[in-house]
Amino acid sequence: MKVAITGPDGLLGTELVRECLTSGASVAPLLEAEVDITDAAAVRKCIGRVSPELVIHTAAFTAVDDAEGEADRAYAVNAYGTFHVCRAAALVGARVIYISTDYVFDGGAERPYRPDDEPKPLQVYGRSKLAGELYVRQNTPGGLIVRTGSLYGPGGAGFPDKLCGRAADGDPLKVVNDQWCSPTLTNDLAKAILALADKVASGVYHLTNPGSVTWYSYALRLVEGLGLPNEVEPVSAEGFSAPAVRPRRAELDCSAAAEEGVVMRPWTEALADYLARCGGRLRRSAGLDEESPST
Repeated sequence: MKVAITGPDGLLGTELVRECLTSGASVAPLLEAEVDITDAAAVRKCIGRVSPELVIHTAAFTAVDDAEGEADRAYAVNAYGTFHVCRAAALVGARVIYISTDYVFDGGAERPYRPDDEPKPLQVYGRSKLAGELYVRQNTPGGLIVRTGSLYGPGGAGFPDKLCGRAADGDPLKVVNDQWCSPTLTNDLAKAILALADKVASGVYHLTNPGSVTWYSYALRLVEGLGLPNEVEPVSAEGFSAPAVRPRRAELDCSAAAEEGVVMRPWTEALADYLARCGGRLRRSAGLDEESPST
């Protein structure tokens, strides 16, 4: 199978490229430097030249706070860019997998969100990603929308890397304690997405490493697991003063994927594996020696 991947150098895209190559698929990485997804003609030309059977669309404007002041750019990439990808894929008969987010929900539910729950995004980022979902539904029969969230992985840019970067000065780490997340390892997510692709799944599915935790407790686990000397201080989201409103609790119900035989391991197990493999790099970014506390 020939697979085209937008955002192939991103946090998730990197792992998707690796997993596709491991499985023997032919991969066409559609780098931003080579094709601007906000340019409809450029997208048609690029995807037409590649002529893939499957397009996995991971490219996105993911700077949640920046999106509040750059709404036009967020919609240009997340909504209209997705429209361009869908239309170009349709011209060559390719299936589309669109990576969406738990931020399409407002976080007010007292249970994990199911794929058929009504989205109510609280910020520009969530609204622009939801608009992308609508374009997939309208323009790609058989399209697959995968919602996920709180990604981290070997490619960096996730919460562990950001936390360790902040830890380098030795100051206490202030972390929100009244918002929950489901930390999701990109290696695991890439495998799960390709498993759904192999089953020719369509519609909306949720995929995360199961379980949820407050960002504060997540930070505590990282600090302890890496042996960082920093104190971790809990703060409220209200006192954190971020430009974009985050959902208080947007845990996703992944049972639909489980019914297809696609089940990811618990987040605690995935994180322990990640720290065993990448702990040295994280400690260096925090200004410490490379040795793991366990060695």
